Amino acid sequence: MTRNVKIKLGIVILIITIISWQLGFFNRFNYLTAKIDAWRDSARIVTTELLSHPCGVPCIGLKEKYGFHESYVGCTLNGPTIRGIDMYNNEIEKYLNSRNGMGWRKKYEAELDSLIKNNILE
Repeated sequence: MTRNVKIKLGIVILIITIISWQLGFFNRFNYLTAKIDAWRDSARIVTTELLSHPCGVPCIGLKEKYGFHESYVGCTLNGPTIRGIDMYNNEIEKYLNSRNGMGWRKKYEAELDSLIKNNILE
């Protein structure tokens, strides 16, 4: 290879690496891992905020009924990580819509509110 071809190839690789990093592909939660998790039926909804209520066995069972788990990743994240999490959550939301039907979130929240109201979370 000539020197010019090596330089052009290096620039292309550098650009691809920067774009991949900016889209969060070097983090745990990104578009590709969402597709893999959906394929394995091990979907997670990633949150960056602490839960407002404790979630015991009944709540975990409810989440398993709808086909997902929740993962808390912290609140001090950089831009690429947040973009990766957003892409991950969007793909998981599409997967859960196809798995549970379009109105699944309202049903889930109604059942969760019932658990909270009856105070049987723990």
